[in-house]
Amino acid sequence: MRKFLVLLLLGITLLGSEKLPAWYLNPPLDDNVFWFGVGEGSTLRQAKDSALADIAAKLSVTISSKVSKSSTQSTSGVSSVFHQDVKINLESEVKKISFSSFETVDSVSSDSKTMVLVKVQKVKFFKDQKQILMDSLTELDRIKSTAANKSILEQYQIFKNFSPEADKAKIIASVLSSFDVEYDRQLTSTKLSDYDDSIDDARSKIEFYINADRNSRYCADILKEALAKEKIKTTKYLNKNNRNLVVVDLDTDVTSREMYGSFMTKARTTVSLKSKDNSILSTFIVESKGSSSLDEAASLKNSSMDFKKQVAEKGVFDFLGIN
Repeated sequence: MRKFLVLLLLGITLLGSEKLPAWYLNPPLDDNVFWFGVGEGSTLRQAKDSALADIAAKLSVTISSKVSKSSTQSTSGVSSVFHQDVKINLESEVKKISFSSFETVDSVSSDSKTMVLVKVQKVKFFKDQKQILMDSLTELDRIKSTAANKSILEQYQIFKNFSPEADKAKIIASVLSSFDVEYDRQLTSTKLSDYDDSIDDARSKIEFYINADRNSRYCADILKEALAKEKIKTTKYLNKNNRNLVVVDLDTDVTSREMYGSFMTKARTTVSLKSKDNSILSTFIVESKGSSSLDEAASLKNSSMDFKKQVAEKGVFDFLGIN
């Protein structure tokens, strides 16, 4: 009986494997013209996405290997620009590359899933990527022109918002370089380097003035300390002629009570980001709690630890709403 069950299960397994198309178990090898990918999903669209992800995964390994090898041989150009940006994980980012053009070679559907074989023409893919890269560089020229007459904070935010696009451009440049595709490497390298310099320059020029009421004094010290760690300037004086000045206004409402020999404090701090002419750029509220057996002042100081925790978790720029 036991032997019969084993044979029955084996038969079911073999029967199931016979339903798999040969190209799924042994997909065509990539050649000089096409990349091939197989995938499956509950719908045809999901299966195609899976197959394209299969191609992207193979590309990521190939490109990562080539770039890693060439990085020790190149200290200038696009490769240098890319490798200086430590925030980019090349292999994982290449996997996100989209394929605007592909062809379905074959597909098989059953009640539960769909399997598909797709191919991507290399020449068309590289042409599409070159166009995306050129469009990104054109957009970079536009935002630099837009930022020229803005305040330093607005400049920083404009450049920072372009960061995902710039990262994508660096990925594409690495892809094209890895496959020796012809494109304007010097122009790309120069513009992406200039972008990095622009965002760093804008960030370094921002100067903060922290305006705090008495109840906000501990929160003000926390912000100053966090900004100092990021090498961001703060000033003791409000100079309205300083175009690089950003005002942070702190206003804290406090509710305290004594219970069982302990002082308990609830603090509600309104944080307002303002321009030097006092117009509000953004505002939000931070609530915090603290207690102390000493007095209300110590209780208020301890409540600021909640404020400090949020600054540390988000980073001071994100905390202040500077994206």
